[in-house]
Amino acid sequence: MTTDREKRLEAALTQFLQPMKGIPFEIVIQALCGTQVERFNPAIPDNRRALQNIVDAMRNTCREVQDRPIKRPRPNEVGNDMEPFVINALKAQGMNAAAPKTKSGRGKTTGYPDVKIETTGNPIYLEVKTYAPANYNTTQRSFYLSPAEDHKVGEDGYHLLVGFEIERNGTLFTPVAFELVDLYGLDCDMKAEFNSDNRRLYEKNRVLARERVSR
Repeated sequence: MTTDREKRLEAALTQFLQPMKGIPFEIVIQALCGTQVERFNPAIPDNRRALQNIVDAMRNTCREVQDRPIKRPRPNEVGNDMEPFVINALKAQGMNAAAPKTKSGRGKTTGYPDVKIETTGNPIYLEVKTYAPANYNTTQRSFYLSPAEDHKVGEDGYHLLVGFEIERNGTLFTPVAFELVDLYGLDCDMKAEFNSDNRRLYEKNRVLARERVSR
């Protein structure tokens, strides 16, 4: 028999599971990281110089990878390979760019964002993405933010994203264009997810059959 407490819990979970849409990116970062997202204003002299350096670096990134195409069996692996090219190109422009450290000072390869650029003003966080021309104007989900106890956004700053258009030739991938966007004001959606792990999944009292099969 379902108790009143269980009924209330079920009702609360049902409400929680309703998808939330149109949450501004800056609100998401404030909630997850406790930092402010500033709108990038190119009219500010420091920003204008930084923007020009970033654009030059992204153009050079395209040329560098065109000379040395990325070889991958699957296109969804290309984005990660672009990150070191981006960082090196930014450094070549005289920018202090590196993979950001976590709040506790650890290095972490996964999770948002991919690059942090130190400037005389606000730091610039830069996410690196790739897309196929066929997916450019679709509703395919391509940008994700997940809660993390040890996140990589530790300061107020600007949040930009560079998306490289990728052409494929067999297992070789090259960027042929790029777009640099300001993430301030980006609408984000949230859908709750339940998960478990192998330790709980394969508990002895849950197993109905277990067999090791040899040839």
